[in-house]
Amino acid sequence: MGIKEFLKRNRMIRKIGKKINILSQFRQDAFDFSSHYIEEAEKNGDFRYSIMLLVHSLEKGMCFKNPRPFGLDKVNELIRLLNQYSEAQVDEFEYQLGVSALFAWIGFFEKHGWQNEEEYRKVKKFLSDKTQNSNIVAGCKEYIPMEADPVLYEEMYLSRHSVRDYQEKKINLLDVQFALKCFVETPTACNRQMCRVYYIQNQEVTDLLNNVVIGIPGFNKKTVQYFVITYDIASFAYSGERQQGLFNAGLCTMNFVNGLHAKGIGSCCLQWSNKRKEDEKVRTKLGLRDSERIGIIIGAGYYLERNIIPCSVRRNAEDVFKIV
Repeated sequence: MGIKEFLKRNRMIRKIGKKINILSQFRQDAFDFSSHYIEEAEKNGDFRYSIMLLVHSLEKGMCFKNPRPFGLDKVNELIRLLNQYSEAQVDEFEYQLGVSALFAWIGFFEKHGWQNEEEYRKVKKFLSDKTQNSNIVAGCKEYIPMEADPVLYEEMYLSRHSVRDYQEKKINLLDVQFALKCFVETPTACNRQMCRVYYIQNQEVTDLLNNVVIGIPGFNKKTVQYFVITYDIASFAYSGERQQGLFNAGLCTMNFVNGLHAKGIGSCCLQWSNKRKEDEKVRTKLGLRDSERIGIIIGAGYYLERNIIPCSVRRNAEDVFKIV
């Protein structure tokens, strides 16, 4: 027996090795987070998520039942960030969103007769040479819940099961559009929308995923097609948000796979728990930003007429619910 095999079979040594690996990986995660979080992103000229945070805060202020002048510091900060954009960047989503939020803030102040505020005049001056994008309208709006058919929703939602074999048919992008709508409508932390979907069609990347994704045994590699869900560390503001990436990626993923299911596309979510070298290799192949991380891999394809799946017995509802 070789020394490596001996160490693997020794439970105590294996346990110590796992603990060392856990501490090492968390230390690397902490380094990555502190290197790319929102303030570091600003230092590197990336203002996207700082703008979206400010916009969300201003929009919430417009929703209060008994409002008073608000957001005075925030509009100054928003103007500062928008002034960092060059002429070539003013068509970017975040810039247009920030401008729209300022227009909404001005309108809200005028509605309540708060034009005497100094910040109102500053914002008015900033917007004097700006036009509002009619496709990006920030602010607040009335929401009236629709009367959805609970039976229809229940049938669709509870009929989905993870499958690992699919038709030999390429997924039509038109059939993905509804799932993408579900994805972008997913609530994310302060509406920062830090998650992205990558549909893998490059054969080299597909082969790489076939070789490195943990949990791929049991899939029909000839028919599986991959979607990669990512999140951006640059969107997070402080240490307490260190778990938000996977949390938001999970929310978006669930909406996405339910959207696929509604269009006859089966799927199975695969955890991305690979070693750092493999993670970096795949991120490089995908061309991700330095601050972008892989959250979940989705194997997908059109349903077969009949599928053999694990029973995956669930707990009773009362086992997971507690009134405190």
